[in-house]
Amino acid sequence: MTPQVLIRFHGTYRYPSPHVLENAMAIARAQLDDEELTDPAFASLQALVKHGTSLHVDVTLPAIAEIRFAAANMFQALARDAVAGGVEATHGERHVDFYPSGHDD
Repeated sequence: MTPQVLIRFHGTYRYPSPHVLENAMAIARAQLDDEELTDPAFASLQALVKHGTSLHVDVTLPAIAEIRFAAANMFQALARDAVAGGVEATHGERHVDFYPSGHDD
């Protein structure tokens, strides 16, 4: 049996207010709901940690195409209204992708 390839998404976004953070999370969750994905791994995407105006991400997901694309769409939605930070996707020590805040250049 081949071991499953996993991708870790980790980082922090900072938002201008708790209201903007809540709105960003609602938009991101709506995107996941639209995907109608049934993989149990998606439950971990609902368990992101909020602290004031920050959102902390540390999620490990299977590197299955539909899961990676849905996660990428969600992190892009979360990044859009963030004023700082970013989420990096890694496989072991290898950088896979980065989702910077909407205001990071």
